[in-house]
Amino acid sequence: MTSRFIYKKKSIPKRWFFYNVDISTNLKILLTLDRKIGVVFFNKQKKMGHSLFRKMEPLITFCKSKSINFVIPFSMYWANKYRAFGVLLEEHDLVINNKKLIINLKKRFTIICKVHSQIEAIKKKNVADIIFISPVHLSNSHPDQLPLQNYIFLYLCHLLKRKKIYALGGMNEKNFKIKNSVSISGFGGISTFRK
Repeated sequence: MTSRFIYKKKSIPKRWFFYNVDISTNLKILLTLDRKIGVVFFNKQKKMGHSLFRKMEPLITFCKSKSINFVIPFSMYWANKYRAFGVLLEEHDLVINNKKLIINLKKRFTIICKVHSQIEAIKKKNVADIIFISPVHLSNSHPDQLPLQNYIFLYLCHLLKRKKIYALGGMNEKNFKIKNSVSISGFGGISTFRK
């Protein structure tokens, strides 16, 4: 049985914690989460070796013990091994252009992508099941990135309307309520989960 079918019965979380595996303080946040919050594991390196995925193993074991949906960076091998809910495809992942591999991937996992512009939205809308539009607000983790203008955010939501859309970047419950006038399913973030 594939992980896609295992997780089909579970509802997709409204909130997602983006866990940078290179930042050790994120572990404290992870340990406070419950099954209502999903976890997207990522790291900023373009090349991810086996050591990175092995480093995730105790974190993934924790997620499984709490029935927390988790997403890992793209690797068919490690996604199968860990029975991940989904895989995160970044801009540098060449698999985005491989239609045959994407079809195979979609049979097993939920595909998650981040979108920052119209060009990315057009490129990824036929690939992703869940899309995080970013940055929606000023973010502590990316202080040098200006947030999307509201009309661009709304345009991207319209362009991606048949997808599950989440907001990312400076998001919290208050900002989500403001943006929730459009059809977004929830939000992701880092600092909003810090107590």
